[in-house]
Amino acid sequence: MKKIIYAILTTMLLATGCSESWLDPDPLSFYSPGNTLIDKEGMLSSVTACDRLLREEFVGQHSPILTAMIFSEQCVLGTTDISGPAQNLNEKILPTANNNWDQTNRMYWYWTNDYLGIRYANTVITRIDDATYESESERNNILGMALWHRAFRYYRLCMLFNDIPAVFTEVETPVTNLCSVERDGILKKIKSDMEFAVQWVAEDNSRGRISKGACYHLLAKICLTLGDFDEAIKKMKATNAVIDGGRYSLMTNRFGVDVTDNTKNVLWDLHRPLNKNSTENKEVLLATLDRYEYQTAKSSQKTLAMRNFLPFWANTTNRIQTPDGKPGMSDKRLKEPELDYNGIYGRGIGRCRLTWYSSNAVWDDSNDLRHTPGNWMKMTDLVYNNPDLKGTPYYHQPIRLWSDDGQLLCIDTLRNWGEWAHYKLYIEDPDAATAAQYNGGYSDMYIMRLAETYLLRAEAYLWKDDPASAARDINIVRARAGAAPLSPGEVNMETLLDERTRELLYEENRKIELTRIALLYARTGKSDYKGRSYSMSTLSQNNYFYDRIMDRGNFYNKGVKALNGAEFKMSPYHIWWPVPQNDIDGNSSGRINQNPGYTGAELNITPLAEVPESGLSTM
Repeated sequence: MKKIIYAILTTMLLATGCSESWLDPDPLSFYSPGNTLIDKEGMLSSVTACDRLLREEFVGQHSPILTAMIFSEQCVLGTTDISGPAQNLNEKILPTANNNWDQTNRMYWYWTNDYLGIRYANTVITRIDDATYESESERNNILGMALWHRAFRYYRLCMLFNDIPAVFTEVETPVTNLCSVERDGILKKIKSDMEFAVQWVAEDNSRGRISKGACYHLLAKICLTLGDFDEAIKKMKATNAVIDGGRYSLMTNRFGVDVTDNTKNVLWDLHRPLNKNSTENKEVLLATLDRYEYQTAKSSQKTLAMRNFLPFWANTTNRIQTPDGKPGMSDKRLKEPELDYNGIYGRGIGRCRLTWYSSNAVWDDSNDLRHTPGNWMKMTDLVYNNPDLKGTPYYHQPIRLWSDDGQLLCIDTLRNWGEWAHYKLYIEDPDAATAAQYNGGYSDMYIMRLAETYLLRAEAYLWKDDPASAARDINIVRARAGAAPLSPGEVNMETLLDERTRELLYEENRKIELTRIALLYARTGKSDYKGRSYSMSTLSQNNYFYDRIMDRGNFYNKGVKALNGAEFKMSPYHIWWPVPQNDIDGNSSGRINQNPGYTGAELNITPLAEVPESGLSTM
């Protein structure tokens, strides 16, 4: 389907591709809001559309969260059988490229999806008084949830695309004279909106909807990004909201669907799909709702978590061999339960290749439940399971990477050999009994949980040069995992980011987190652990985002090449993603700025310093 630009960034951003699935979350109210947004039920239906969009980051072929991860030290894109993937970022990440396709990357999913969510939220916010309510609190609860959705998406867009157009009102006709607004101007606006939301969003909203805890969490993160560390800490300690009392606490005891399985532990329980929104779960601040029974053929996709994030261990082209050169692995649904790796772990295709940092270097305690056998998988935990090997010395023996005489036994170590967090990625598939490939079914997904709140507060303490307080918060998270505590002298921004990897791998948008911290190094002028300092005026040329990836990663700018010939490369300007050129060109009477480092940035004009009172940043 030809890409259509209609009402640029406002009323109908369409996605490139052959599918019109972007229509599915739309309730009737977005086509006839005057007829349906007349009562609480109509307004809640519109908020539900915003809720549903949150799940899309975690589902489908090359789920968007994977793209956010490859712009970090945690992983790279492992696809090696085609030439288009985002591996040489200097060559592939262009404003004119197809940046919302499962064969390349999903950067522009964030642009399209988040502006679509903003449009939905704006409809509710603009028309909030068109409906009747039983009380002021009922009205303001709905308004607060819509404000959260708008703020969450603007926060992400600012951390991904820098200065962006501002659309803070419902727009019903095409607009082609937009201009960009400075990132901090938008952050200050959404901070003000969230100050309202934390006052009014209810504590007891149903699971899957915005909670008061999620509001405080987002507000704290915005305050942190703006450099207001005291205010960030205050919001995270808010009365009965997140930490220090109230309804939330880390889950430290077994619970949920597998509680009677003595081979599992609380980390396994925490990440079971049906446990994420369980009323037993006191750690969840916000998680998506996505169950098999909720789905229709058109409105949802499976997570495909195992397909995307597991190595391509399968034997389709003799990729993993025995020392005597025979095909070692089978991805068939085998009758021997202990060898049916397709069913036990899932059949990956190696899209996500963890770096040495995230699979090995970051793990500092052998007792850490997040990295112990059963939760964490290594290739050497598998055995040769190819039925054709029966009767040979290697059948049912641990697989090997090297032969005794030093021959490599894996054709493609980038795609076919790796590690993974089984306890997070294993998602049962309702079609598993008949599926040839077990890829990952429907699942609720965490958007915010209390463990991250502790780590955010620890970060705020670090910016305030208070490592003792930071260590206390980090150690609360480590204690739940069975890891030894860190001393204040061991705690710095590096160890904080390491703990985020250990706790939030596959959950957090790592690109956003690294960008936020890089922004704060430049904003504060503080030196990093190597004594490097940064400036806001040269952020696209010299930043902590790039330096962290170069320090910890073992692919980008190390001369590593994939079998498809691509060399892994990255540059400092990748701290910001390119604004889509189609949307810049379609904005014919205005100027949406491009980020430095990309073609077109030479045409930039001075962005607006703040969001206009009209809610629309036009020329």
